Amino acid sequence: MNISKGAIFMAISGLVGLAAMYAVHHYIFTQTQLAAKPVAQVMIAAADIFPGAVITKEMVKSVTWPRELIPPKAAVSPIQLEGRITNAPVSAGEPILLTRLAPKGTAAGLAGMLTDGKRALSVRVDDVSGVAGFIHPGDHVDVLMEMAKPGSGEHFSRIILQNIMVLSAGQSWEQSRDEKPAVVNTVTLVLNTEQAEILNLASTQGKIRLALRNRNDLAEQVTPGVDISDLLGTNVAKNEARKVAAPNRKSVEVIKGLQRSQVNP
Repeated sequence: MNISKGAIFMAISGLVGLAAMYAVHHYIFTQTQLAAKPVAQVMIAAADIFPGAVITKEMVKSVTWPRELIPPKAAVSPIQLEGRITNAPVSAGEPILLTRLAPKGTAAGLAGMLTDGKRALSVRVDDVSGVAGFIHPGDHVDVLMEMAKPGSGEHFSRIILQNIMVLSAGQSWEQSRDEKPAVVNTVTLVLNTEQAEILNLASTQGKIRLALRNRNDLAEQVTPGVDISDLLGTNVAKNEARKVAAPNRKSVEVIKGLQRSQVNP
């Protein structure tokens, strides 16, 4: 059987075309195909979990996450969580960290939320001293004390404790889901032993009031306190001390081209 040169040429051209199409398709496929990232199981909260709660299987669920996004100390099995007590709030969908759990064997309640060296101490408040019911567990407050100066009868006010965490408000240690203000009779604070001694003495010697602060504001400020003579401006010694600490200096404005600066002579 004789095959013409034209047919042979057409056959070779077809094979070359098919090979070229395969090469182009393979190149595009390899360039667009993303490498599969390793995944792993992680335990997350199925709903909001409040501090001091006993974790049950209904509260958590296992999901698949990219391994690189799983935080350290995250629980990966329900066995690690069953019966454990949370010492910090966990939001729905958030991985449950073992560092947010009380030690194994801890009973449910406020005691499981206290770390080593910490004490829970309650103070009596009213709708004014308790910030009109807007204080919730997990908030941070400053504690102010107002009392009469011994021997003078003049009243004195000062911040005695700063950046103190609220453990519970009223008789319930679970935050209200609707977050509406509620007047409470007591507020329980987390303190170290020295702070507990200060608050215990202050609560018997004068009136205690709480000042709510931003949770991100961790700075503590040293203040001298204030008395009635400060309010009236009759405390001459303090007024002179303020003038010495912050003298009224005159400054000269220097202009260089488009730049301006202040220079103290």
